Amino acid sequence: VDWDFWGNLINNYEKVTRVESRKLAQSVYRGIPNAVRGTVWQIMTKSRSDPELGARFRRLAAQQTAPGSEGAKHEKQIRHDLARTFPKLDYFRDADGAGQEGLFNVLRAYALFDSEVGYCQGLSFVVGPLLLNMPDEEAFCVLVRLMYMYGLRGHFLPTMDDLKLRLYQFVQVFHDTLPWLARHFDEQGVHPSMYVSQWLMTMFAYRLPIELTFRLFDVVFAEGLDCLLRVAIAVLKRSQTRLLSLDFEAIMQYLNDGPLFAFYSHASPDMLVHDANKITSVNSRELQRLRRRYIDEMQRRMEEEEEGHRIRVENEQLKNECAQLCSTLKEISAKQDNVNFARGSMQMELEKAQVENKRLTHRVDELEEQLRAENSGASSKAEVDQLAQKNIQLNIKNQQLEDSLQDLEDALVQIKTLYAESENQREVMTKKFEDLRR
Repeated sequence: VDWDFWGNLINNYEKVTRVESRKLAQSVYRGIPNAVRGTVWQIMTKSRSDPELGARFRRLAAQQTAPGSEGAKHEKQIRHDLARTFPKLDYFRDADGAGQEGLFNVLRAYALFDSEVGYCQGLSFVVGPLLLNMPDEEAFCVLVRLMYMYGLRGHFLPTMDDLKLRLYQFVQVFHDTLPWLARHFDEQGVHPSMYVSQWLMTMFAYRLPIELTFRLFDVVFAEGLDCLLRVAIAVLKRSQTRLLSLDFEAIMQYLNDGPLFAFYSHASPDMLVHDANKITSVNSRELQRLRRRYIDEMQRRMEEEEEGHRIRVENEQLKNECAQLCSTLKEISAKQDNVNFARGSMQMELEKAQVENKRLTHRVDELEEQLRAENSGASSKAEVDQLAQKNIQLNIKNQQLEDSLQDLEDALVQIKTLYAESENQREVMTKKFEDLRR
């Protein structure tokens, strides 16, 4: 170990990163010495530059949570998950030991600090390696910087926007780097979210031995979270031949619980970083290009969803308008039927009246001839007057019936006009509805 270099790095980090950046990268790849690892992590994340973070942790650690509150729910879940975090490590095995107590303190403080994220189970595997290299307060400060400055927080937000982006980047790089294996996974229905999500959220701490986890954390703090994608591709490439011979269930078993990382557990600790650095397809330029393409696709998808929603709303409105027009058309048709029935009745009455009028006229003519022939007295004249009066009344009634028939015919014309207009509106709405449906 070049202790002079690491001592100089701790005392003059900004200068060393500027003057000896190449040597720093090589030294990080070889592994930060255990004796100074925690200190170097704090310097890399600049967690010591914000003393308010430490004070905030102390206040949160002393803060009491009300029963039934969100903080109390987090506490219960944290306590429940403590025993499942690094169960093989002695430091975290004892329920009353410093390891589980430190995990609880840091996770509880962060859940109160960041209410939008709260507590997520995968966070304990990120906090564990920190606690093995520094006290609770410093681990909390590094965790906050890791979440906010390095972007790990986007993996734990409810929307998981950054995690979705990295999965998108992984899929593209996976198909470009290992096309045969990627095609085999697609054929078997193995989606990256089934295994890569866990790796990214826990920074592989869930699967790797603790020494390899430390080495990977070294690289993450030096380069950022993008290196996790290189590690994921490297691990799959190492087991590509075996994975190509497995079906869905065997693949999932191999990835999640099988010997995927067994080689690195027995090989030199440098091998994982060495394999990851050989994945040149994962570089900042390519990832930035994929990030822009992902954002464009998401924007286009959002626009399509908004347009689809607008069309669905407009389609629903048109359906309602069409239903209203159909209802109006039914009402007009019913009114037209009533008018036609009334018109038919009036015509029948008119015909009867006309027949009766003709009969009475003929009778009057007969009586007049009889009157002239017989030259009867007052009784015959009275009968003629009575018939004449009855004829006048029938004429009046006939005229009223003709007027009523004319009114009905006018009403029928108006109804036909309304019916024609409604038919035109219905045809227009039907055409518009068909256009929208197509």
